[in-house]
Amino acid sequence: MVLVASHGEEEKGAEGIATVDFRGHPVDKTKTGGWLAAGLILGTELAERICVMGISMNLVTYLVGVLNLPSADSATIVTNVMGTLNLLGLLGGFIADAKLGRYLTVAISAIIAALGGVFVNCGYYHSWHEASCMQQCQKTTP
Repeated sequence: MVLVASHGEEEKGAEGIATVDFRGHPVDKTKTGGWLAAGLILGTELAERICVMGISMNLVTYLVGVLNLPSADSATIVTNVMGTLNLLGLLGGFIADAKLGRYLTVAISAIIAALGGVFVNCGYYHSWHEASCMQQCQKTTP
Protein backbone atom coordinates (compact mmCIF):
# COMPACT_ATOMS: atom_id res chain seq x y z
CA MET A 1 0.00 0.00 0.00
CA VAL A 2 1.06 3.52 -0.74
CA LEU A 3 -0.04 6.66 1.03
CA VAL A 4 -0.87 9.62 -1.18
CA ALA A 5 -2.69 12.90 -0.77
CA SER A 6 -6.44 12.44 -1.22
CA HIS A 7 -8.77 14.22 -3.58
CA GLY A 8 -12.47 14.06 -2.79
CA GLU A 9 -14.39 11.81 -0.45
CA GLU A 10 -12.07 8.80 -0.19
CA GLU A 11 -11.55 6.99 3.08
CA LYS A 12 -8.90 8.85 5.04
CA GLY A 13 -6.09 7.37 7.08
CA ALA A 14 -4.68 8.66 10.33
CA GLU A 15 -3.31 11.93 8.94
CA GLY A 16 -5.97 12.80 6.35
CA ILE A 17 -4.16 10.79 3.66
CA ALA A 18 -6.02 8.21 1.57
CA THR A 19 -4.61 4.69 1.38
CA VAL A 20 -4.20 3.28 -2.14
CA ASP A 21 -2.83 0.06 -3.57
CA PHE A 22 0.12 -0.23 -5.95
CA ARG A 23 -2.15 0.61 -8.91
CA GLY A 24 -3.35 3.85 -7.32
CA HIS A 25 -6.88 2.65 -6.55
CA PRO A 26 -8.44 3.15 -3.10
CA VAL A 27 -7.80 0.17 -0.85
CA ASP A 28 -10.63 -2.19 0.08
CA LYS A 29 -9.56 -3.04 3.62
CA THR A 30 -11.63 -6.24 3.62
CA LYS A 31 -9.46 -7.73 0.85
CA THR A 32 -5.95 -6.61 1.79
CA GLY A 33 -3.66 -7.61 4.62
CA GLY A 34 -5.43 -9.31 7.49
CA TRP A 35 -4.77 -12.71 8.97
CA LEU A 36 -3.70 -14.32 5.71
CA ALA A 37 -0.84 -11.87 5.16
CA ALA A 38 0.14 -12.02 8.83
CA GLY A 39 0.13 -15.83 8.73
CA LEU A 40 2.31 -15.90 5.64
CA ILE A 41 4.84 -13.54 7.18
CA LEU A 42 4.88 -15.38 10.53
CA GLY A 43 5.18 -18.76 8.79
CA THR A 44 8.04 -17.51 6.65
CA GLU A 45 9.88 -16.12 9.67
CA LEU A 46 9.34 -19.32 11.68
CA ALA A 47 10.69 -21.49 8.86
CA GLU A 48 13.65 -19.16 8.40
CA ARG A 49 14.54 -19.23 12.12
CA ILE A 50 14.32 -23.01 12.31
CA CYS A 51 16.53 -23.30 9.23
CA VAL A 52 19.12 -20.87 10.59
CA MET A 53 19.31 -22.61 13.97
CA GLY A 54 19.74 -26.01 12.32
CA ILE A 55 22.43 -24.74 9.99
CA SER A 56 24.30 -22.98 12.81
CA MET A 57 24.37 -26.12 14.96
CA ASN A 58 25.55 -28.21 12.03
CA LEU A 59 28.10 -25.55 11.12
CA VAL A 60 29.84 -26.01 14.50
CA THR A 61 30.01 -29.76 13.94
CA TYR A 62 31.32 -29.26 10.40
CA LEU A 63 34.00 -26.78 11.44
CA VAL A 64 35.24 -28.97 14.28
CA GLY A 65 34.89 -32.37 12.61
CA VAL A 66 35.67 -31.82 8.92
CA LEU A 67 37.82 -28.69 8.91
CA ASN A 68 39.56 -29.60 12.22
CA LEU A 69 39.22 -26.13 13.74
CA PRO A 70 39.41 -25.70 17.49
CA SER A 71 36.07 -25.44 19.26
CA ALA A 72 36.70 -21.82 20.30
CA ASP A 73 37.41 -20.73 16.73
CA SER A 74 34.39 -22.53 15.34
CA ALA A 75 32.16 -20.98 18.02
CA THR A 76 33.53 -17.53 17.12
CA ILE A 77 32.80 -18.11 13.42
CA VAL A 78 29.24 -19.26 14.13
CA THR A 79 28.67 -16.30 16.46
CA ASN A 80 29.88 -13.91 13.74
CA VAL A 81 27.56 -15.54 11.19
CA MET A 82 24.57 -15.29 13.55
CA GLY A 83 25.37 -11.65 14.36
CA THR A 84 25.60 -10.81 10.67
CA LEU A 85 22.25 -12.49 10.01
CA ASN A 86 20.62 -10.49 12.78
CA LEU A 87 22.06 -7.23 11.47
CA LEU A 88 20.80 -8.04 7.98
CA GLY A 89 17.30 -7.75 9.44
CA LEU A 90 17.98 -4.06 10.04
CA LEU A 91 19.15 -3.67 6.46
CA GLY A 92 15.99 -5.41 5.25
CA GLY A 93 13.88 -3.05 7.34
CA PHE A 94 15.61 -0.05 5.83
CA ILE A 95 15.13 -1.38 2.31
CA ALA A 96 11.47 -2.15 3.02
CA ASP A 97 10.80 1.33 4.38
CA ALA A 98 12.84 3.28 1.84
CA LYS A 99 12.45 1.43 -1.45
CA LEU A 100 10.57 -1.85 -1.95
CA GLY A 101 7.76 -2.08 0.59
CA ARG A 102 7.26 -4.70 3.26
CA TYR A 103 5.63 -7.50 1.27
CA LEU A 104 8.05 -7.40 -1.63
CA THR A 105 10.99 -7.28 0.79
CA VAL A 106 9.65 -10.30 2.71
CA ALA A 107 9.09 -12.21 -0.55
CA ILE A 108 12.59 -11.47 -1.86
CA SER A 109 14.19 -12.32 1.49
CA ALA A 110 12.24 -15.59 1.69
CA ILE A 111 13.42 -16.58 -1.79
CA ILE A 112 17.04 -15.79 -0.90
CA ALA A 113 16.76 -17.77 2.36
CA ALA A 114 15.16 -20.73 0.58
CA LEU A 115 17.87 -20.75 -2.08
CA GLY A 116 20.54 -20.60 0.63
CA GLY A 117 18.99 -23.59 2.40
CA VAL A 118 18.81 -25.52 -0.87
CA PHE A 119 22.45 -24.75 -1.69
CA VAL A 120 23.62 -25.80 1.78
CA ASN A 121 21.71 -29.07 1.48
CA CYS A 122 23.07 -29.67 -2.02
CA GLY A 123 26.60 -29.13 -0.73
CA TYR A 124 25.96 -31.55 2.13
CA TYR A 125 24.51 -34.15 -0.21
CA HIS A 126 27.46 -33.80 -2.58
CA SER A 127 30.01 -34.31 0.22
CA TRP A 128 27.98 -37.21 1.67
CA HIS A 129 27.67 -38.85 -1.75
CA GLU A 130 31.38 -38.37 -2.41
CA ALA A 131 32.26 -39.95 0.94
CA SER A 132 29.99 -42.95 0.33
CA CYS A 133 31.55 -43.44 -3.12
CA MET A 134 35.02 -43.40 -1.58
CA GLN A 135 33.95 -46.04 0.97
CA GLN A 136 32.59 -48.27 -1.82
CA CYS A 137 35.80 -47.84 -3.80
CA GLN A 138 37.88 -48.87 -0.79
CA LYS A 139 35.73 -51.99 -0.25
CA THR A 140 36.08 -53.13 -3.86
CA THR A 141 39.85 -52.67 -4.14
CA PRO A 142 41.91 -55.41 -2.50
